[in-house]
Amino acid sequence: MLSIRHLSKSYANFNLSGISFDVPDGAVVGLIGENGAGKSTLLKCILGAVSPDGGQIALAGKPLSSLTKRERQRIAFVLDDVGLPLELGLKATNTVLSKLYETWDAAKFRSFCEKFALPERKPLKEFSKGMKMKAAIAAALSRESSLLILDEPTSGLDPVVRDEILELLYDYEREDRAILLSSHITSDLEKIADYIAFLHDGRLIFCEEKDKLLAKYAVYAVSEGRLSELGGGAIVRVLKREYGTEVLAERERMPETFEGRAVSLEELMLFYAKGEKVC
Repeated sequence: MLSIRHLSKSYANFNLSGISFDVPDGAVVGLIGENGAGKSTLLKCILGAVSPDGGQIALAGKPLSSLTKRERQRIAFVLDDVGLPLELGLKATNTVLSKLYETWDAAKFRSFCEKFALPERKPLKEFSKGMKMKAAIAAALSRESSLLILDEPTSGLDPVVRDEILELLYDYEREDRAILLSSHITSDLEKIADYIAFLHDGRLIFCEEKDKLLAKYAVYAVSEGRLSELGGGAIVRVLKREYGTEVLAERERMPETFEGRAVSLEELMLFYAKGEKVC
């Protein structure tokens, strides 16, 4: 659905470089990385809000620069600042958006708003953060789209609202569609994502199937003495703390005498961001 090849963008103090990965049809790709890793820059390039310095982005095989207005509108998005007219109520918002999008479905928007129990005439600026995000997602899903891009849609929301939003995304009709979801809440991505793309310091560290990724690695608590026994073959990163040393390693390459535990996406980020490579 979405193909990114050798994408680069440079600023005075930051470089996004050599980014290449795909968002397959019918899949949810979770985009992770610490603050300043380049996630927002990447999403802005995909949305056309920022012009990349190099590389290519294609939607369904067609370069982004060649898309018609109608084809570009097949990219729906929800940003962390909601992006809806906050002075308006939902009824007026429905009217405004129907003028902007050629494939807008006013009845579907009303249906989503009723499902979320959102007040029709109350201005959006008086909505809670969770209600604003539900309204933004309702708007994104109320037009014909092939790709849905979300930037931190569950950030700052309570667990109940987060779960409702994840359920809605899970039910998003996936045939000939895909989702790219950027989030710091890695536990949400563990629930819904099919693939994980990890950005660190402007570079793509990996983009792999989530289940294979979590099955491939494990975390091992080791002493300095035992660490020297291992060498560098199996170990991906070493994280030394005051209370001990842990290593991120490939399960199949570790000796059976070492007992590991399952790794989470949050721990993967931590090891790559703060851990040391083994020479």
